[in-house]
Amino acid sequence: MYKFAIYATLAVATSAFAVAKHGFDFVVGVDGDFKAAIAKASASGASEAKRFIIFLPNGEYDLTKLTGDEHGKTTFSPSHVSIIGQSLENTTISNTTDTEGIGTTATLYFPKNNDMYMQDITLKNKSTFSTSSAARQVALQQNEGDKFIYKNVRLLSGQDTYYTKKGRAYWEGGEIDGTVDFICGGGDVFFEGTKLVMTRNGGYITASQNPGDWGYVFNNTTITVSNNSFNGTFYLGRSWGHAKVVFLNTKMIAQPHADGWYKNMNSAPEVYGEYNSVDGNGNPVNTSRRKTFFDGSKDGSTATLKTVWDANDAAKYTLANVLGGSDKWAPNKLTAQVAAPKISQEGANVVWNDDENAICWAVFVNGKYHGNTTTNSIDVGRIAAGSKVTVRAANSMGGLGAASNEVTILEANVTYYNATLTQSIGGTVSISPNREKIAEGTAVTIAAEPATGWKFAGWTGKDAAAAGTSNTWKTTMTKDIDIGATFEAKGTTTFQAESGIVDNAIIESTNAGFAGTGYINFGTGHSAVLVPIYAEYPGDYTMILTYSNGSGKARDLAIAAPGKCTAGIDGCKGAETRSFAATDKWTTWATDTTTITLPQGTGYITFATVDGNDGPNLDQIELIEKNVEKPKDSSVALPRLSRTGTTDNEYRIYDTNGKLVRQSKEAPNLATLPRGIYIVRSASQGNSKQKIVQVH
Repeated sequence: MYKFAIYATLAVATSAFAVAKHGFDFVVGVDGDFKAAIAKASASGASEAKRFIIFLPNGEYDLTKLTGDEHGKTTFSPSHVSIIGQSLENTTISNTTDTEGIGTTATLYFPKNNDMYMQDITLKNKSTFSTSSAARQVALQQNEGDKFIYKNVRLLSGQDTYYTKKGRAYWEGGEIDGTVDFICGGGDVFFEGTKLVMTRNGGYITASQNPGDWGYVFNNTTITVSNNSFNGTFYLGRSWGHAKVVFLNTKMIAQPHADGWYKNMNSAPEVYGEYNSVDGNGNPVNTSRRKTFFDGSKDGSTATLKTVWDANDAAKYTLANVLGGSDKWAPNKLTAQVAAPKISQEGANVVWNDDENAICWAVFVNGKYHGNTTTNSIDVGRIAAGSKVTVRAANSMGGLGAASNEVTILEANVTYYNATLTQSIGGTVSISPNREKIAEGTAVTIAAEPATGWKFAGWTGKDAAAAGTSNTWKTTMTKDIDIGATFEAKGTTTFQAESGIVDNAIIESTNAGFAGTGYINFGTGHSAVLVPIYAEYPGDYTMILTYSNGSGKARDLAIAAPGKCTAGIDGCKGAETRSFAATDKWTTWATDTTTITLPQGTGYITFATVDGNDGPNLDQIELIEKNVEKPKDSSVALPRLSRTGTTDNEYRIYDTNGKLVRQSKEAPNLATLPRGIYIVRSASQGNSKQKIVQVH
């Protein structure tokens, strides 16, 4: 057993859908500047399973001299990183370039990044060249890589504001301002509800150059201008290289030129489409003059296109089709925000209900960033009375949802108590509300939750008697609490991997066909899961592992029996490395059979990646007796102590803490009990006898 205070973190899975708590990895201005943030992210070994989160409180962060090259361009190379701002309006990353050029001026440049997330932030190129002219000044350059998400992000510049080349990107909300070709390049990009602002007369929104399968798809966007005189003068796009651009369900507060699309450019476009465009009042836009014939002024190509679409034409341009790909990427699920918590002050704590969808909470005092926490409470000892506190929950990518209600801090004079929870193999013990200190009089619920295949066996600790026999104890804090639980798996031979303690791995349930509630998806770098098991007898067991491996090649796992490793798999001399053959796909589950030597009783079998390489998905573990040491019959024959003519003799077995373990009318067989020391009491009316026995 092991003990931990209620504010400690134990990475035991309780739900296949809950996110593991994880605070911000770097807060700019608190942990260092943006240069230090890039360095730490680069060295973090971030992965899809364990991303690196950078948070920027409100303010302007000028990178020109801090991280910019000779022209002020900042390169940001690490993958699997979230860059989160406090607010789009008041959190700005900027640069000032001394030249012009599409490849030399970016405020932020992503060279070959994958799995990037950005939310609630503005990128601004403040060039010394006039942004009202055709000088090329990039705010965000997304060069190569795949899976970029921009939630409520604003880009401000002139020409070539947002420059893409390859890969998939998803925009949700936000705003992009510019003059000429201010969304340009290639790849497949889906814009959902994004605001587009034309800031010059006669400009161009898009310049599609090297499109992917779908190109640029705008859905439910709004088009405006910075000056009403620009209305009707700009174009939806021009083709630099066989363009693919689609506008669906667009609200045109400012409308483009009647042609819609610009005339001849380098190459004739492949796809230009517009469907259900409405004005600022929701009335249909007159699209009768939209251009349909195009020719390339450089390559001589020509195209006659249907540029005004009907519902059937637009139907295939869904988010799933455009960005889903072979991996079924669904970025809109990752942008979902966690509901605002309802906060209140209890003594010296501000508290709120836990939320399994929140990775952490950010705390703000008088509108300024105060800190972040993975528990659902904060100590207000360092916050002055009269201060206004709000809290925002972060989703799995680190993006912050709406602010909570506002609480004005009051002076507190309250008695507080601690709860110490003792954990055992086979389940978890939790308390709700989970707070660092709990005010006197607070109603709490302590629950013992067994892992899959296990069952609650009883309470332990100083308060075990008060907790009763149910696995849930509701009480009121009037003193410190010390309680734990034990769990049994007797008779169980199959154990679920998702019930284990995970380290840099994730619990998934997306690939069908698994047993239990999910499976383990290992990450790169050191990644492990410790799966709780129970062995009735010591000795050799046949171990059948259910796994999937759709990677196309074999993947390895290191495996260690209970007692062979003390901390994960690193430095473990008792680990065996096994290779898991590839399966047809990730939804194809196979079995791998080996032999493992186990001690008697409960323990953890450790599974970990090898040499930092990814492993297979692990579903479940089945143990079958092979060559075990079964003890001899340990029956205790105690005399029947009954008066003549009575039949009310009874046997009771207690553990050394005085807890009743078993009760029967027949002499007990102690071989069915776990190892330990017991008190066996035989009693009938008016007579009793007891004996201390040890089960080996």
